[in-house]
Amino acid sequence: MIKVQASVSKGWLHREGGFDFSNQYYLDPYYRMKQDLECHKFIKKRFPDYPLYNMEDNLVQAEYVTPDMLLVGAIQPNMIIAAALGSEFVFQADKDSDVKGFPLKDITDASQLPPVEKVLELPFLKELGMQVFKYQKLYPSLRVIPPFYWDTSGRATIHGIVTTSMKFIGSDIFLRMMTEPDLVKSIHSWITDVYITVIRYFSEIGNIPVTSVHVGECSGTMLGEEQYREFVTPYISRLGREFGHIRLHSCGNADHVMTPICEVENLEIIDTGSNTSLKAIRERMGKEFEINVFPPVDTLVATADRSAIEAWLNRTLEDNAGGNLKIEYHLESDYSQENCLYIHDELDKRGIVKKQRLY
Repeated sequence: MIKVQASVSKGWLHREGGFDFSNQYYLDPYYRMKQDLECHKFIKKRFPDYPLYNMEDNLVQAEYVTPDMLLVGAIQPNMIIAAALGSEFVFQADKDSDVKGFPLKDITDASQLPPVEKVLELPFLKELGMQVFKYQKLYPSLRVIPPFYWDTSGRATIHGIVTTSMKFIGSDIFLRMMTEPDLVKSIHSWITDVYITVIRYFSEIGNIPVTSVHVGECSGTMLGEEQYREFVTPYISRLGREFGHIRLHSCGNADHVMTPICEVENLEIIDTGSNTSLKAIRERMGKEFEINVFPPVDTLVATADRSAIEAWLNRTLEDNAGGNLKIEYHLESDYSQENCLYIHDELDKRGIVKKQRLY
C-alpha cells in the first residue's frame, strides 16, 4: 500500500497568500482556526486536483483533520516545554515559530531539574490547560484539540530525547555525553518522564485517548550508532512501553543509526528521508511495516532538474518492494513546485495512487 501526503510551509503561504504567522496565530486558538480555514481555501483554490494541505510539517494526518477542529497550544512540542522552563518565543510573519535561550544550560546535577510532578504547574503549561477548558466551554460544538496533539487521531506528538535536550542545553549536550554521561542520562530520563506526564494530562482534559506517539528525533542522526543506542533508544523504548505504538522520525540520512532505531520497543513506523536506504529497512522490518519517506531536499529545490525527482521516485518504489509506504513532502517557498507535483502526477499515471484531495 502506498500513500502520499503533502503540506505547504508558512513561508510559502506568506509569500503566495500574504498570510501572517506572528504571535496571535500561535497564542490565540480561535484566531488560528479562522486563519487556518482561510489558508485551506487558498491552497484548495491553487491546487484543486492535488492533495496538498495546510498542516504542520509531518505532525498532522490529513485523514484525521475535520473542519470543526480548534487547536490549543499548536506549537512544536519541545518549544512548549522550553517556553515553560523560561525560553522566549520568537515569532515571525513568514516563518515557523522558535524559541531563544537554553533554559537548562547551567544544569550540573540532576537534582536541579524541576520535579516532574510540578511541571504541569509551570505557568505556560498551566495557561495551556486553562485554554483547553475555556474553549471547551465557549465552543461546545467544536472539537478542541489539546497541546501535543494535532488532529482527531489521538496520536501524541513530541520531539525526540536528544532533540529536546539539545533545545534545552544547546550543542554542549553532545560533549556532555562524553564528559558527563550519567548526567545526560538523568536529563534524558527526566525529559521522558515530562513527556509522559504532559501526554497523559492533555489526553485526559482534551478527551482524546492516546493511540500512538510520534517522536521527532530530528537531531538523532548527529549521533553514532553506539551513542544512539545508549542515549536515545532506551528512552524512546520506554515511551513505547507506556503508550504501545511509536512513529519515529529522523532528519537526514539515518543509515548509520538504523540498527538502534529498529531496536526501539513497539516501533510501528519509521519516518525518514535524504536517501536513507528503504531497501535495508524493508529487509530488516518486513513488507507490512510502515515506512514514511521524504524526498531529499536536492530533488525538490528550485534549481533541481526534473530527472532528480524522477530518479528518486523510481529508486524509492523499487527499494520499497511493494511494502507499506507513505511518501511525504512539505512545499517550501524555495522548492520547485513542478518537481513536487510530479510525484502525484507520476503515481497517478502509473495507477499507484489516485491524484485527489481528501477535503
